[in-house]
This record gives sequence, C-alpha cells and structure tokens, in this order.
Amino acid sequence: MDRPSYGYSADNSPEPQGQPVCPRHPDRVSYVRCKRCDRPACPDCQRPTPVGVLCTDCEREVSRQQASTRPRNAMGGRMGQSTPYVTYTLIALNVLAYVGQMVAPQIVVQLGLFVPVRAVVMPWTFFSAGFLHGGILHLLLNMYALWIVGQHLERMLGHVRYSAIYLLSVLGGHTAIYLIADPLQSAWLSGTLGASGGVFGLFAAMFIVNRQLGGQTAQILVLIGLNLVLTFTIPGISWQGHLGGLVLGAAVTAAMFALRPKAAPGADRQALARVSAMLHAGVVGAAALLLVVLIVVKTMLVMAM
Repeated sequence: MDRPSYGYSADNSPEPQGQPVCPRHPDRVSYVRCKRCDRPACPDCQRPTPVGVLCTDCEREVSRQQASTRPRNAMGGRMGQSTPYVTYTLIALNVLAYVGQMVAPQIVVQLGLFVPVRAVVMPWTFFSAGFLHGGILHLLLNMYALWIVGQHLERMLGHVRYSAIYLLSVLGGHTAIYLIADPLQSAWLSGTLGASGGVFGLFAAMFIVNRQLGGQTAQILVLIGLNLVLTFTIPGISWQGHLGGLVLGAAVTAAMFALRPKAAPGADRQALARVSAMLHAGVVGAAALLLVVLIVVKTMLVMAM
C-alpha cells in the first residue's frame, strides 16, 4: 500500500515524480499537453486549434492528412479559388490591346498582326494576334464567349491548366493558318487577328469536360455547330484558325483526362495531384513541341521552293 509522504524522514520518503518537459526542448517545463498525443508542449511548440492545443508534430501530421484527403478538381489538381482570375485577365488584356489599336493603330497592328510570310521572323505574333480584334463587335462577341465558357471551365480545370489550354489553342489556330496557307497565293500575305482560336479551343475543352464528367453536352455542341456555320458562311473569317484552335483544345483536354490519375479509396490525393501536374505538364510541352516542329517543317518546305 502506498504510504503518505508526511511523517517519515527525508531518507525514507519516496522520490518525487519528475516535472513534465517539452520533448523538443527538454530544458523547458510545461504542464500543457497536446490534445492528440498527450505529450507536454512548451509555448513555442503549442499550436492552438478549435479542439484544443496541439504540439508541432501533431499539427503537421493533421495538416498532411487533411491535404491528402482534400477534394480535387476535374483534372485531379488542387481546388482553386472560385474567382476566375485568368478569365478576367484575358478579357482585360484583349480590351487593353483594342485600346492600343485605337490609340496607335499602325504600331500595334503592325507589331502584333499574324501574317504567314513574316511569322517566323516575328514569332510572338503567333500569340499577340490572338489579343487583337478587327472592330468593337468582333471584340464584344469574343469576350462574351470567353466570359460565358471561361468562368466555368477555369473553376473545373484550375487556373494553370485552363491558361495552358487557351494559349495552346491560340497557338494552334495560327499554326493551322501557317500550315494551310499557300506561299503562292494571297493568303500567304494576308493578316489574321482575333481571340477566336482560343475561344474555339475552350469550346472543345468544355465539351470534353462535360462528356467525361457525365454533364450535358447538347448545348455546347449546338454552340460549336452554330459558330462553325458562321465560320464557313461569313466571308473574311479564318476557318483555319477556328478549326486549329478547336482541334488542339480538344486534343489537349482529352489527353489530360486520359492521363489523369485515378483516386482509389484511401489514396493520398496530394501525391496524386503532384503526379497529375507532372503528366499534364508533359501533355502541354508535347503539344507545344509538336506545333513548333510543324512550323519548322513548313518553313523548310517554303524555303526549298
């Protein structure tokens, strides 16, 4: 039976229990314990939470577990913010470019217009022409389509993948123009501008996403069909650029879905997100490389004529 500590000599009294110390700082006494592991935690190692104080190690472990089970977007990446910042930025850049066209039309158009005959010596025009427009109606129609489709698609794909698909579609549209243009015809000297290649790429991406996720595809198909009819019936519209953006947007989005890691029950979603990011970066890089190779081949053929 345990005996009391009083009424005995100091030599016969039991040893007092040691004071609790922080495992990370053994020189610090602490009577506050972690709610998860019950170890003492000094003030520097205490992490206040809604359920009580946790130590540094447990707080890090809980954060890692939460990250591994955090919901992911349609491509397996981290859920982004609900505000479509990329769509806002693209619209703002198009509007600013149009203002530049109004203020200094000769400078802006000549430096940014895509013309096949000079495209190789002015490679930035493969992208810059996608931010110029032939009039206020042209600008408003493209920006309305970008807003309607872009704000939803950006939330489903994430900011980075959405940006990559749009820019690749712009590049794909102008690459198609460059490949199809005959150096012996007037098309080789004709300029092209407009965001339609990128917008058509987003149309295709929306169709692929809705189809893969079991959503409605009839509306986007009707939208694509109507725009294709206008493309081929209204004179002066670059059908090559529209089709190029449409095809590349569909191909890149489909490839991203095909390579999307599947999340099994209990899988570490954070690790899957890293794998998804690497695979999709490879898709974007491969698509860009393919377009560059096609441009180089066409340039060599033209120079050999």
